[in-house]
Amino acid sequence: HIIKERDTVVCIPYLIETNQFILRYEYIPTFKYSDGQEYHVTVVGGGVEVGETADKALIRELEEEAGIVLREDYELEELKPLFVSKGHTNKYRPYILPLNERDYHEVIAKGDGSKAEKMSKSVKVDIKYLDSVNASDLITDYMILKLKEYIGYYQ
Repeated sequence: HIIKERDTVVCIPYLIETNQFILRYEYIPTFKYSDGQEYHVTVVGGGVEVGETADKALIRELEEEAGIVLREDYELEELKPLFVSKGHTNKYRPYILPLNERDYHEVIAKGDGSKAEKMSKSVKVDIKYLDSVNASDLITDYMILKLKEYIGYYQ
């Protein structure tokens, strides 16, 4: 069977001046059903809507989930898109977002209106805790590896 779903944008905002990154502490009913845990550590992200580009979806998700509004001329750089699995047509569209204070401003994250979104929140994590993050899914683990590459963690 081929499963057709919309692509998903995912990102880790990296706040350069404060040396922090942003993750989600998220209530995910499907994960709870599987492992019984109420909350999970994930990346900022969500589905690309019909007629929306990946960049536009990312900009929308950043504001909804993290309260980050990028300046209009901020240049997004998408990493290599990855298929979700062999049986799916959709892809993860990953981004690492290095942000200086002049690149964005913060607003109250309003979410998408869902109950799960209202129960979730974005958190700023100091970079020194990068190895302590207990990611709840494969794409979050992957994005943490990409952030480590970006900041030169392995050098």
